Amino acid sequence: MALKWKNDMIKKKFGFYLEHVNSYQNRFYAIYFVDSLTGALLLSKRYTLGNISLAKTDDDLIGNFLNAINLFIKEIGNNKHEEIQEINFKDMRIIYEKKNRLICIAITEKSDINVERMILHEILEDFYNRFEREIKFFKGYITPEIMDYVKRLDNLPLNYFFKSDFKL
Repeated sequence: MALKWKNDMIKKKFGFYLEHVNSYQNRFYAIYFVDSLTGALLLSKRYTLGNISLAKTDDDLIGNFLNAINLFIKEIGNNKHEEIQEINFKDMRIIYEKKNRLICIAITEKSDINVERMILHEILEDFYNRFEREIKFFKGYITPEIMDYVKRLDNLPLNYFFKSDFKL
């Protein structure tokens, strides 16, 4: 019983169950890298197929739709620099992080927004620093190096990130 209580506390605080640390369950359902000027999806990574509707959708469609929401917010806002930060649902949220023309969007299970945002920010910085030139001069061609970044995402233990572990 004590283990169950601790496990529920870990789930509430960090977004995953202790017994699932080595499983495919993750605090992130998916991460998308989108070029904000063209709306093109540069790369995506799904971490779970448990959400059936997400499993059957087209990543390009999702990326374009999430970018369109951001553009819509800019259009209707009084401040043209207004940008969406997050969209909340009952059990999940969509988080946006942006650097220049790169938008990194994560669909997450609701846990700790600060932890989720810090992890996403570090992923955005890592991706941007590796591919800054390709992003700045993006003309529609996605390089094999960008496509290979999905291997890095595969190997990132996102459930292990805690407040002291944010450097990739």
